[in-house]
Amino acid sequence: SIAVPVGIMLTMLPVALWNLRHDGAMAPLPYLPLLNPLDLTTGFVLILWVSASRQLAARFALDQSVLHTLRMTSVVTAWLWFNLILLRSAAQYLGIDYRLADLAASQTVQALLSLAWGASAFALMRIASRMVKRRLWWVGALLYGIVVGKLFLVDLASEGSMARVVSFVGVGLLLLLVGYLAPYPKAPQEASIAAPA
Repeated sequence: SIAVPVGIMLTMLPVALWNLRHDGAMAPLPYLPLLNPLDLTTGFVLILWVSASRQLAARFALDQSVLHTLRMTSVVTAWLWFNLILLRSAAQYLGIDYRLADLAASQTVQALLSLAWGASAFALMRIASRMVKRRLWWVGALLYGIVVGKLFLVDLASEGSMARVVSFVGVGLLLLLVGYLAPYPKAPQEASIAAPA
């Protein structure tokens, strides 16, 4: 029935607002990433959404383009949730108010985001290289370009910060790994020509 996925989508709206506005603290319980009520609820809703998407695909024989869009929506949503978990954890453990302006002003938070985004870009490019998916590789490369731009435009704004040094070194090492472990995937014809006889 179409009512189940529609109901799940309506449930995702208040969960999204809760993620944006709440820092995950549930006193007197201690804050633990992924093990607090907010993250548990969000994870449960995402699992329901993936399950409902599969049921829709099986019942209505959805086109491949629609299936691909549903999968990508799920992946992007999970990645955004991961970023919010990082921000909430920084707010809890570094004593920062869970507000965008306060979090953006923290060089430690900026370094965490740079490293997380760089690692995400490397993972995308590594998967794309192994699966010979050029479009996915370019998505990872675009994300890496955003990280490098952020390093120079945002992270350099602070002077003498150890977090800035760590982010620069970490992102640089990831870039070296891209060259060795996640090169631009060759087309099948190119790979067969390059392979030894």
